[in-house]
Amino acid sequence: MTGSRVRAAKGQGGLLRDQLLDIAGQLLEDGGADALTIRAVATSAGVTPPAVYLHFASKRELVHATCLRLWDSLFIELETVSRGISDPVTALYETCVAYIAFGLRHPSQYRLVMDGEATEASRRNEDACFRYFRDKVTACRDTGVPVESRTETARLLCAGVHGAVSLLIHQERDAWPPDTARYATRAASSAVHGALLTASHASRPSISAVLRSD
Repeated sequence: MTGSRVRAAKGQGGLLRDQLLDIAGQLLEDGGADALTIRAVATSAGVTPPAVYLHFASKRELVHATCLRLWDSLFIELETVSRGISDPVTALYETCVAYIAFGLRHPSQYRLVMDGEATEASRRNEDACFRYFRDKVTACRDTGVPVESRTETARLLCAGVHGAVSLLIHQERDAWPPDTARYATRAASSAVHGALLTASHASRPSISAVLRSD
């Protein structure tokens, strides 16, 4: 990927920015956050570091721009898996499965955006995720699921799926469960049932309650 690069024509700076993001994304996938440096990106693009700084004020901005471009695809995935499902609770479940699977496929990007030092861009992304799940909770409420607080229910739901991802991506891969697909489906089921079944009242768990629901 290294080599000289012809200076971008006037008005084509956006092409260089996209190229820099492509390179940064590949570096991040191949070597994690440590491999993604301004110098490495510049070298691969055939430009000098100052040319990169024209588009990104710091490494952190470059890292988050790279991650957030990938995150844009998450919302496309979530809509794809839930499209055409008439049952809003099932649709919510499928989006939760897709969210967890996305985080496990892209652990470096997930850690950097959701668990790393926050920027305005990452805050907007976290807010977008929260509002997305709150809208899904609203759809459940509108079809009869008793939900006292959309915000509280969505917050608990997000805690469930985010926790499911974070629990694994902060461990070495050999500590992950052998069947991550099953893990994602069970974690999503737990998050949805837990959030919705306690959305109008929180009952104290007990052995009798568990056996009744069996």
